Amino acid sequence: MKKFPFACLIALMTALPALAQSNYRFDNFDVRDGVRVETVETTSTLPPAENVRKTAKTGLVLNRSTTRPAETLYAPARSMSMYAGNSLNGFTTGDAKIDSYIVESSLRNGLDPVLLYAQMHTESSFKRMAISPKGASGLMQLMPGTAARFGVRNIFDPRENIEGGARYMRFLLDAFNGDVQLALAGYNAGEGAVLKYGRRIPPFHETQEYVRRISQRYAMLRSGEMARNARTVTPAQAASLVNDEQTAPPAPTYERAIFAVRLPDGRLQLVSQ
Repeated sequence: MKKFPFACLIALMTALPALAQSNYRFDNFDVRDGVRVETVETTSTLPPAENVRKTAKTGLVLNRSTTRPAETLYAPARSMSMYAGNSLNGFTTGDAKIDSYIVESSLRNGLDPVLLYAQMHTESSFKRMAISPKGASGLMQLMPGTAARFGVRNIFDPRENIEGGARYMRFLLDAFNGDVQLALAGYNAGEGAVLKYGRRIPPFHETQEYVRRISQRYAMLRSGEMARNARTVTPAQAASLVNDEQTAPPAPTYERAIFAVRLPDGRLQLVSQ
C-alpha cells in the first residue's frame, strides 16, 4: 500500500475551514445586521432528464441536460391569474372613500380591485400618510419620480395616489404581457430590473418576498378563505384597528400574521398582527 503523502494531508487540512465556510452566506434582508446564516443544500426536485415534457402548472419545457446549473432567479411554482372583479368582494380599508377610490381606479385601469387592495395592505397597511425610509409615500407607496410619471401632483391625496399606483400597475401588466407576478416585481424593484434579468423576478430577496406575500394575500382574499375564518369584532375593537402611524411598515424578518376580521356592519377588513 502506498503511503499518503504528508504534503497532501497538510493541504487537505488547510482546505477544511474554507469548505466549512462555503455553507454560509450573508443575507441582510433576513437578518438586518448581516449575521451569518447557514444554508442547507437541497436536491433538485425536477423530473429525470428522460422525462422531457411541458408541465401543466408552469408551461415550461424541462431541460434535457442533467448538469443544468441551479436557478438563481425566483421562479414561482404556479402562475398567478387576475380575476375580472368589479368590487372589493366585501372587504374594506376602514374608510369608505378610499374603498371607492380603489374600485374606481381599478375599473378605469382594467385591474381587479381586490388585487389593488392586497397590494395596498402590503405597501402601507392602509395608512394615507405613510412614508418609507426610501422615500416612497402614500397608500400605494409611490416614489416621487413614479408619481410624476403617472400624473400624480399631490402624492398624499388618496385619490391621486391610488390612481397613480393603478396606472403604474396597468403599465407594468401591458409591458409584461399580463403577467401579474412580473408586474408586481416591477412595481417593487422597477421594470428595468425585471428586464435586466430576462423578464424574470429579480434575485432580490425583498422583491421575491413582496411578490410572494401579495400573491398569497390575493389568493386568500379571492378564495373566500379569509372571509370564512374571520372573527367578528366589537365597535371598540374595530376602532382600535385605526393606526395613524406615518411610517410605512418595512418587510419584517418574520412575516406578521395576516387575517381578516368582520366589522360590526358586516364588512371584512384585512389586518396584520
